[in-house]
Amino acid sequence: MPSPLLRKENKLKVIKHILESGKVTRSDLSQELGLAHSTLSYIIDELNEENFLLIEEVKSKKGRPYQILSVNPERFSVIGVKVGREEVRGVLFDAFLNPIREHRVSILAPMRNNEGYTEALRETVENLFSENLLGIGICSSGLVKDQEVVVSHVMNVRNWRPKDVLEDFERVIVMNDADALCREISQRTDSDFLLISYGVGIGASLFKNGRIEHLEMGHVIVSSDGKCYCGQTGCLEYHSSEYAVLKSYLGSEIDFEDFISNEEEKYRSFIEEIRKKAKENFESVKKHYEEAFKHLSVAVGDVLMSTGVSQVFLVGEGAVSEDMAKLLEKMIKERFNREFIDEVEYHLASASWMLGAARAVVERYLSDILK
Repeated sequence: MPSPLLRKENKLKVIKHILESGKVTRSDLSQELGLAHSTLSYIIDELNEENFLLIEEVKSKKGRPYQILSVNPERFSVIGVKVGREEVRGVLFDAFLNPIREHRVSILAPMRNNEGYTEALRETVENLFSENLLGIGICSSGLVKDQEVVVSHVMNVRNWRPKDVLEDFERVIVMNDADALCREISQRTDSDFLLISYGVGIGASLFKNGRIEHLEMGHVIVSSDGKCYCGQTGCLEYHSSEYAVLKSYLGSEIDFEDFISNEEEKYRSFIEEIRKKAKENFESVKKHYEEAFKHLSVAVGDVLMSTGVSQVFLVGEGAVSEDMAKLLEKMIKERFNREFIDEVEYHLASASWMLGAARAVVERYLSDILK
C-alpha cells in the first residue's frame, strides 16, 4: 500500500486528468498516467466515496460493460474576479469551470479608491457565494506585489489588500490580470509563449517551463521623451498603448494624465470607434497603429531574444484584428536579426480573466479538499 502522501498525489493526478479530459475510461487513465490497475481501482473508489466522481456504466457489444468517469460538477465551485478601472466583475464556476452566474459592479469616478474597490469586491463575492466554495481567485489591473498588495495609478489605489477584504475566506489568490490571461492561454498550447495584453494599458506575462512569470512591460523605457503617469519618462504605455493610437487618430495632443483619469468619460467613444474600424478593416486605420507598434516591437523583440519562446499571443480589449498580430510580426522581423529571433508564431487570441483566476484556485487548492 503506498504511503498516504503518495496516495494523495496519485488521487490529485487522477482528478486533474479527468477535469482536463472531461470524460475518461479506467483504461484511458491507466495508459495516460501510468498507474497500475490495482492502484487506479482504489483511487477511483476513494474519489467516488468523496463524491468527486460521476460513474456511467456502458454496455459493450463485445465483452464486459465498462465505466466512463467524469467529475461531479457540484462537488466544488470557484469564484473568479476581475478588478479593473471601470468595473469589478465576478463569475461563479462549477467544478468543470463552467460559468454558473455572474455579478458586476460598475466603478464610477468617486469609487476609484481603496474604499470603493473594497465595497465592490465584497458585494461581488457575497452575491456569488456558494456553500461548496473551494476558493476565490482575484486578478487586478496595476502592480500586484507579492500576490498580496495592489497598487494602481489608473484605479487610484495604494497598498490595497484584497485578501484582507476577504479575511473570512481561507483560500484566496491575488494576481495580475495579464497573468490570469496567461494561465488560461496555457491550457491551449504545449509550447512556451509570451502573452501581451493590449489596450488602454499594456500588460505582459511569460509562460516558460510550465511556470508563469509576470513582466511589467508597460513601464519599460523605450524612448527618451513622453512623461508617463507613473512618473517615468518614455514608458511603453505612453508610446504604444491605445493612448498613442488615439493621438494619431484624432491628430491632436492629449495629456496622458488626463487620458488616464478621464478615459471612460472623455475618450471612450473615440477608442471604441477606432477599435470598431480596426476590427472591420484594419487597413483603414493601420497608419495610426504603425508608430505605436514600432515601439511595441522593440519591447517584445527584446523579450523574445532573452527568453527564446516560440509563440506570442496578443490579447485584450484593444487586440481586435489578426492583422495587428501580423503587423507586430512584420516589424519584429524587420528590426531583429533572424539568428536571434526565428520561428516564432504570432496569434490574436481571446481569454477570460475570471476563468484564468478561477483556474489558478483549482490548481493551488484542489488538494486541500482531497482526503
